[in-house]
Amino acid sequence: MKISPLNLISTPMPVLSSLDLQLRVGLSSEDPMVGRHPTELYDAYLSVYAPEGILLERRRLGQVPPSRRRFFDVSEITAPLVSGVDHLAVAHRIPSRLISQGINLEDEIEIGEEPDYSFFRSAVEYSYTEGGNGSVIFETTPNLNSGAPGRSSNTITFTCQTVLSDILNTQIVIIHYSVNPAYSKIATYGYALHSQSGDLVASGEVKIAPFSVKRLNLAQIIPQDVIEAHRDPKDGNSSFNFVGYSDDAAFPVLVVNTAPSLGAVSVEHTHPPQTYLMPWNSRYQREAKTSAQRAWQSILSLGGARS
Repeated sequence: MKISPLNLISTPMPVLSSLDLQLRVGLSSEDPMVGRHPTELYDAYLSVYAPEGILLERRRLGQVPPSRRRFFDVSEITAPLVSGVDHLAVAHRIPSRLISQGINLEDEIEIGEEPDYSFFRSAVEYSYTEGGNGSVIFETTPNLNSGAPGRSSNTITFTCQTVLSDILNTQIVIIHYSVNPAYSKIATYGYALHSQSGDLVASGEVKIAPFSVKRLNLAQIIPQDVIEAHRDPKDGNSSFNFVGYSDDAAFPVLVVNTAPSLGAVSVEHTHPPQTYLMPWNSRYQREAKTSAQRAWQSILSLGGARS
């Protein structure tokens, strides 16, 4: 099969400059599933995109030796290229044996069998200059938004990790990336927020350009009087449930909780509860996912939400 070396092992990462968060990425040369790939030397690269999704630069970060892990400071590299605005960066790992063959990173290469680099995840870490850090591990899923004939991409998102207070805010960060450099679809992402009692308190939709990120600031989306009405008198927190969907594209979604006055940040990716219930058969998984998306579209199209 043919594949771009850049797509063998990659992770799209939001650079959250507007939140004054620093970004590092941790890369390993070890196969997390024993028996597939003997540990080997990898060359690491970083692709940096402008806020509107234009590739600005692709830079070699260095090598990750066998049986080793390395952290790279992404913000240090991107700051001179994009200042103060959220945008996308993508970390790539390429076996150094391929680099030594003089391959062109932009071209697809022929590989005898489909390469299995699943679970070669990157550690994506956000931090304040004077404060703590939070991190999460994830990777680009195979054929992400490839646009290939017969393939469609969509998203369904659930999370209960949204908490607002006088010092704490939640950001939902949507990543629009593709393994196809010619991908050009502008996708729509619809969302809704519910109170702990199940009442719909806010909804809306955003359009996201390819190779870009979109940050939803929940303290600005949920009306202030609603936040106050749902504040817990004991801890001062207001908690809500978030759901999002898209028929247009597959979006990795991060939940970033920030407390700037404390220098504290936590980050997690959403994990839809229905994945525990879905059948292993990919066809039935897609049918269940599509059914859920249509149900949420129907619910939200009825109106009545505050936005």
